[in-house]
This record gives sequence, structure tokens and C-alpha cells, in this order.
Amino acid sequence: MSPKKSKVQPKQGEEASQQVGASNMAGEECNVLELPALIRNIMREELNVVVDKLNNLAKDISFCTQRLGEVDVTMSNFDSRVTKLETANEELKGKAERLEMYSRKYNVRVFGLTNDIEKGNPTSYMSALFEDLFQDKLRGEPQVEMARRIGPVGKGAARVMIVRLHKLTTREEIIQIAKKEGVLQVRGMKLRIFPDLTTEMAKKRAGFHEIRSKLKDAGVRHGIIHPATLIITFKGETKKFTERSAAEVYVKTIIDTGLNVRD
Repeated sequence: MSPKKSKVQPKQGEEASQQVGASNMAGEECNVLELPALIRNIMREELNVVVDKLNNLAKDISFCTQRLGEVDVTMSNFDSRVTKLETANEELKGKAERLEMYSRKYNVRVFGLTNDIEKGNPTSYMSALFEDLFQDKLRGEPQVEMARRIGPVGKGAARVMIVRLHKLTTREEIIQIAKKEGVLQVRGMKLRIFPDLTTEMAKKRAGFHEIRSKLKDAGVRHGIIHPATLIITFKGETKKFTERSAAEVYVKTIIDTGLNVRD
């Protein structure tokens, strides 16, 4: 008989090792199966955080957009108010200018008077001087209501004298005589008399100087109406201009286009 093969019994340590290996394999299989779910959970949590941040950002953008819309409305209203204020300011400036010119309506400016020749009494002195200067030239007496010097004192140059006349017709007559004669000689002085204009009106009148030179050279009848209106008469038609730009356009049509303005 053949001898019986004896069964090899595993050692106790080997059994324990085999059990641990089987347990690890089972754990690894479990981890591999749970990994996708774990990744999904992590990604979901991270995405939720990102979504929350994006939602908050969208709210902030919406709020900023709303505020910008309100600012645009406010700025639009502000621009409208500024435009109205500018218009009102221009109207007030115009009214103030007209009132100032009206207050000077009876005034004339006298240049060339020797300084301090009036000896502290300018009204009496100018009354007597105007009587001597315009004797037999006016329809009535040149009654002076008030006279005063203007301009800086002590700089050597003769200071201007402002004279306010009692009658407007007398003032107009004096302006016409002074314009016609240019220099008026009296008591050893050479005087020039002009309307008493505001700075703004003086600039407007001066703005017509070049245009008036062209009209004079072309033989076109023209003149200045007080305080600062240019009047042009061409071929029987009379036009008035208070703005230089409009006058320049008109003069260009009658001169620069080659019309025979002397007809």
C-alpha cells in the first residue's frame, strides 16, 4: 500500500495574514466603489459655494446697475436744472445790462479835462463849461444834474468826467455835435464827448468796427443806434443788427459776392 499523503496544516501566522489580506482587498473594493460618489459630493459642495458667490455677485451687479440708473436720472435732471439756471442767468444778465444802460441814458463821458480843474465842484463847473461850449448850438440850455470824475487818482492821465444831463434831447444833441466836430476846443482844452456805455456795450460797439470800415470803403450807408445796434441801408432796404456774426453774414452777401454796392 502506498503511504498516505499527510495534509499540510497552515501555520497560525499564515492564517492571520491571509485574513488581513482578504480584509484589505474587500476594503479596497469598497473604496473604489464609493470614490465616484465621494468625488461627486465634494464637487457638489464646491459648486454650491461657487454658485452662492455667483448669486451674491449677481445681486451686487443688479444693485450697482440700479444705482447707476438712479444716478443717470439724477444727472439728467441736474443737467436740465443747470440749463434752466444758465438760461435764467443770461436773462438776468440781460435785464441787469438794460437797467444799467437805462441808468446811463442821460449821461455823457467827457475826455480831456485837466485834472482838478473843477476845484471840488464838478457839477457847477461842467454846467458853466457846457454853456460856453455849446452856446448857440443847442435848442435849450444844457442843464447838468450831476457830474463826477471816474478812474484812478494820481497817475498823471486826465480822468474822465461823467456828466448827467437833465433832458435826453439835450444829451442827444450834444452827442451829435461831438460826433460831427470830433475835438471840441474850450478854455485851452481839447475835449472829446462820447455816450456813457457799460463795458459790455462798449465791447459790442467795438465789435462792429471792422464791419463799419468795410461798409465805409464800399460806400454803404450805415450807422450805430444807441447803445450798440448796427443799422445798414442798402438799395432802399434797412436792416438792424445787434450781433456781430449776423452783421458779418449780411455784409458778406452785399460786398464779398461782388455786388455793385454803389448803385
